[in-house]
Amino acid sequence: MQLGGLKKYIDLFGSVALSYLQNQSGQVAMIFGLAAIPILFASSAAIDFGRRNSAKAQIDAALDGAMLATLARKSNTITVLDITSMENQFRTEAARVPGVTITSFTAPVPVVVPALNLSDSSGSTLKLTASYTATIKTTMAAMMNVTTMNIDGMTSGVKKLPQYMEFFLLLDSSPSMGLAATSADINNLKNFTGGCAFACHEHTYDNSGNVTGDKQDDNYHIAQKYNIKLRIQVLRDAVDALVDRANETAALPQQFAMEMWTFNDSATQTQLKSMTSALNSIKAKTKDIDIAYAYRNQSDNQTDFERAIAKMNSVIPASGTGLLATSPVRFLFFVTDGVQDTGGSISNESAGFRINQNRFIGPFNPETCKSLKDKNVRIGIIYTQYMPLYDNGFYNNFVRPYENKIGPSLKACASDGLYYPVASGGDITSAMLTLFTNAVSSVRISQ
Repeated sequence: MQLGGLKKYIDLFGSVALSYLQNQSGQVAMIFGLAAIPILFASSAAIDFGRRNSAKAQIDAALDGAMLATLARKSNTITVLDITSMENQFRTEAARVPGVTITSFTAPVPVVVPALNLSDSSGSTLKLTASYTATIKTTMAAMMNVTTMNIDGMTSGVKKLPQYMEFFLLLDSSPSMGLAATSADINNLKNFTGGCAFACHEHTYDNSGNVTGDKQDDNYHIAQKYNIKLRIQVLRDAVDALVDRANETAALPQQFAMEMWTFNDSATQTQLKSMTSALNSIKAKTKDIDIAYAYRNQSDNQTDFERAIAKMNSVIPASGTGLLATSPVRFLFFVTDGVQDTGGSISNESAGFRINQNRFIGPFNPETCKSLKDKNVRIGIIYTQYMPLYDNGFYNNFVRPYENKIGPSLKACASDGLYYPVASGGDITSAMLTLFTNAVSSVRISQ
C-alpha cells in the first residue's frame, strides 16, 4: 500500500473517530471500536509489507553481487572453495539488513553447457543458479501476533568460457626467406649484389670443402651492411607482435602457450623453444630465427615440407576441449613461401619437377596435413608469396610452370578461415595478428 493511500485511511479514521467521540451513544462507541480493529491490522500489515519488500531488494542485490564475484574469477572451474566463498559473501551482506534472518541457502551446482557443434557461435558456457529463504521481524503486525514475514529469492548467471590454447609455430627459415622484404629492398639488394634479390647466408670453406667459418662478403652480410630488410626479419617482428597480442588478450592465467620451431631441410628442424605459457620467453628467442646457410658442393634442397610436417605430427598431441589447461585446443601456425625444394622420396612428384635423384622442386602437398587434422589440430598458414623472378632461368624452368598452384595447395592444408597470403612487401605482422584473432574466435566446443 502506498504511503499516500495509507495517510488517507488514517485521516479518514481520525475524522470518523472524532465524530464518534462527539456522539455520547454507547452503542456507537462499541461499533467504532469493532471497526477500528481491521483498519489498524491493515495499516500495520501495509507498513511491514513495505519493510519486507525493501529487505528483499537488498538481499537479492547481495545474492547477485556474490554470483557476479564468483563468475568473474579467472578460471573455467568453480571449486567447492569458490561456492563456500560465494555463500559467505552473501550471508555477510544479508546480515547487514535489519531484522532479517537467512533460513536457507541453496548453493549452485556448476553446469557446463557446450555448443552443439563446431559452427555454433555461442561457444561453451558455465551456468550457476543459487537461491535463499529468509524471514524478517515485523513491527506493527506483531501486535496482531504476526511476528515474522517470509522472503525468498534466486539468481542465475552464465559465463562464456574462454579456452586454453597451445600454438606450435613452424617457421620456414630456408634461404628463400632471405628474399628482400619489399620491392624497394629487392631493388636495393640487386644493386649491391650485382642482380641477386636473395640474401644467401654462406659458409666459408677450405680447399677440401670443409666449413671454416662465416663469410662476411655474402649477400646476407651485404643486406645487413646496407640495412636492407629481409623476409626473415619481418618474420621475427611478426612473432614478437603475436606474443604481445596473446599477452594482451588472455582472459585466463596462462591461457595461451607457445612452442617455436624453424625448418629448412630434412636434417635441420630446430626447436627454438619448447611449449611454455611464459610467452615472453618465446619473444626472447625470436633473435634466433635466421635463414639457413647455403651449401657448397651439396644439393641445394633446403625446403622440406613433408618431413617438417611429419615431425610436427609426431610432436603435437591431439587437440582437447580447451576447458582445462591440461586439455588445450592445439594449433599449428605455419609460415612459408610454399615451394618445396627437397631430396629423398616425395608424395606428389607429378606436381613438380625431379631435377635429379637428390632434388625435387614442387608445390606443397595438402594431403601432408591430414594426420594433424584427424587429431583436430587446427592449421593456420601465412603464405609469404613466392616472388616471381622471370629474369631468372631456374625460376622459369622449375617454378613458373606451377606457380599458380602454390597458394591453393597451402590453402587446402589450412583449416577453414585460417589461410593468409602475403604478397612481397605485404604486412606479415598484420597477417599474423589476424590469424591469431581468427584462430581464437574459431574455437567452439563440440558436444
